[in-house]
Amino acid sequence: MATIDWGPDQPPDPTAGEHVGKVAAEASQLPEVRQLMGQGWELAPNAPHLGFLPAVWPRRLRTWVPDRSTHYEQRYVTNPATGETRTFTAVSSEEELAVVERDLDSLLAQSGVAGRPRGRIWLLKPPPGFDSVDAFLQHVEQRIENAATPASFNVAFVRTTAEALEEAPATPE
Repeated sequence: MATIDWGPDQPPDPTAGEHVGKVAAEASQLPEVRQLMGQGWELAPNAPHLGFLPAVWPRRLRTWVPDRSTHYEQRYVTNPATGETRTFTAVSSEEELAVVERDLDSLLAQSGVAGRPRGRIWLLKPPPGFDSVDAFLQHVEQRIENAATPASFNVAFVRTTAEALEEAPATPE
């Protein structure tokens, strides 16, 4: 099985600096995140089936800042008289966020990935030989497709991703 390392001893990126307190902004809008993105870092994908990525990503290619962002969700309301559905964006409540976090932890545990720290915004750099994190993930998807492994929460998916990361050429620290 791949080495799972959530970096409990890995301090936040220095760009987090003096930024404290929740703000009414999404993760990508936080000044510290924008600064890191300007340095070539990419937000870790937030798709649930990729929630394990920071735990298998090489430390030299990952960093994090405290999550000061506001989380939003789409809500739908249907008018019973007309059948018309209206969509709106609302701030997620702490209770709703806790349910999402517990669900993700449960899915990760099913894949052999436990111990995820809360309150972190993860940023990744692509491994050598790839222009972006997305390009690397496309490479992994091709490997998974060739191996007939489902690209979902399972041990084989985590292992295949970790192996692809280990095979990427090393870069100087």
